Amino acid sequence: MDYGSVSSIIIRNIDNKIFIAKRSKNKEFSPELWETVGGHIEENENPEQALKREIKEELNCEIEILEFFKTYHFNNRFFKTFIVKFKSKPIPNKEDFDDFGWFDEEEINKLDFAIDCKERIIEYFSSK
Repeated sequence: MDYGSVSSIIIRNIDNKIFIAKRSKNKEFSPELWETVGGHIEENENPEQALKREIKEELNCEIEILEFFKTYHFNNRFFKTFIVKFKSKPIPNKEDFDDFGWFDEEEINKLDFAIDCKERIIEYFSSK
């Protein structure tokens, strides 16, 4: 059964940059494309629990969820998207990601993203 997915827009307020990660070249889906970090909601999880678990698994750190942003639909799936910030320094899992960093809107516009992750980030910047 599909319980949906969660995604994050991880912000850094001091310079208004967003954290994104580049998917590993070994990934079956969207290898070497940039993305916002997230994943699938498992049975008996709410979206907030799923996002905290996914960030812990993929970035080895804790987050603070600041607010719900929006639900996006892509290929008959929904993505509950939240604005979050790190509580500790991220250490991305090398099996999941080949690169990562903090980027501003201009830099993000130049990168290639998985699914509609870029659109989510651009909408976030437009809302501020």
